[in-house]
Amino acid sequence: MVAAMATALVGMAPVAAVAGDGPGGGHHHKRGYVCDRLEQHGKAAVGSGHCRAINAPRHGHIRGHFTIENRKGHHHHKKVVCVNKHGSSGYANTPKWVRGTHCYKA
Repeated sequence: MVAAMATALVGMAPVAAVAGDGPGGGHHHKRGYVCDRLEQHGKAAVGSGHCRAINAPRHGHIRGHFTIENRKGHHHHKKVVCVNKHGSSGYANTPKWVRGTHCYKA
């Protein structure tokens, strides 16, 4: 029973880790990507150019909430939050690019 409880707690850790990712959220639980460029088209967002993963997968499907942040955010919006819809919230191919679905400006 203790092992089952420990497993359940481990499975809950990613949810707690992304609690601060939303607008006005704390930076101590950051989960996402920082890229040279950020483009948003409707609800989809793509970060490209020297993308760096922070507490997030470097390659493959991304599950759960995460952010994509523009490293050079002087002229464009600087950050989006992407949320989980239908099992996957995005796909990573760092350092080249990262794509998020169901994203909104933060």
